[in-house]
Amino acid sequence: MGEIVFKNICKSFGETKIIDDLDLTIKDGEFTVLVGPSGCGKTTLLRMIAGIGPATSGELYIDDEEISDVPPGKRGIAMVFQNYAIYPTMTVYGNIEFGLKNKKVPKAERKKLIAEVAETVGLTPYLDRKPSELSGGQRQRVALARAMVKKPKVFLLDEPLSNLDAKLRVSMRTELIELHHKLKTTFVYVTHDQTEAMSMADTIILMDHGEIQQLAPPEVIYNDPNNVFTAQFIGTPPMNIHLMKDGKTQIGYRPEKIQLSREQGQWMYCRRAKIMTREMLGSETLYKLQIKVMDKEVTVMSKSLNMDFAVDDEIYVGVEKEDLYYFDAEGLRIRDASVLTGCYEMTKEGELHD
Repeated sequence: MGEIVFKNICKSFGETKIIDDLDLTIKDGEFTVLVGPSGCGKTTLLRMIAGIGPATSGELYIDDEEISDVPPGKRGIAMVFQNYAIYPTMTVYGNIEFGLKNKKVPKAERKKLIAEVAETVGLTPYLDRKPSELSGGQRQRVALARAMVKKPKVFLLDEPLSNLDAKLRVSMRTELIELHHKLKTTFVYVTHDQTEAMSMADTIILMDHGEIQQLAPPEVIYNDPNNVFTAQFIGTPPMNIHLMKDGKTQIGYRPEKIQLSREQGQWMYCRRAKIMTREMLGSETLYKLQIKVMDKEVTVMSKSLNMDFAVDDEIYVGVEKEDLYYFDAEGLRIRDASVLTGCYEMTKEGELHD
């Protein structure tokens, strides 16, 4: 079991309040990803769980046990850092064994545990090697194995892939997902990379300025954002958002939902556009477009399977009704479009003018 509960948690550094009165439950056995920009509070929460950065006030529980005053070594957690923190003078075997020796685990049991975790993470052929003889991905596996051998209730992972090259990060993401499925324990993973969050999480906790902006599975947080921050943080390129006719309400649509055509279509939202740039991404093409909104030139991005357009082409862009999002002046989602009277008007052709 590894359910984590924050109750009325506050964290301050001097006069600066980082987190204020936060309530949060991280479910047992889930792969939960804390994501957000630098300084949003995600690592602060992770350090609270680890016991290396206690809350200023509030209560923290693991499996209904209040742990605010419990030393880090007795919390049933294991942490994997971005710099691995493995001992360069020890072999792989020695690194994995180190914590077990400190806990005075009998030698026969140590040998059995090390063999099990080494097999799980694919390190069996490398147990006699030093870290300097390993690749970045193998060193990361050593750090994971050293955490696994403790058999913790909770794994805490602080941007563990940030020091790897792009190709290795992709393969390690897959390995971490598979490892979580094998272990069936609670993973709490911190990253600023929304691609990592979307690809790995059962649940995403998106934070900004110490507040939870949205907590939901990846498909919900992507398709049903609560606010402008969520809509633009999750998704590459970010959601296109601009003001409507009333000067307060905002309309949004994802780049991949834009339809491009040389002829005007019967879309709910339609604009003439000029192609400013064109980037080939393999199966998709990324277009930077210029449209006019309330007599102002606005830049929007489109990600399309259609690669037939060129820079300086003048075309139509359209978005269907079900792919439009609306937000109020504070950036909060408006889910009932019937309240938007006065924000836009419809033409006979069904074109929406904001």
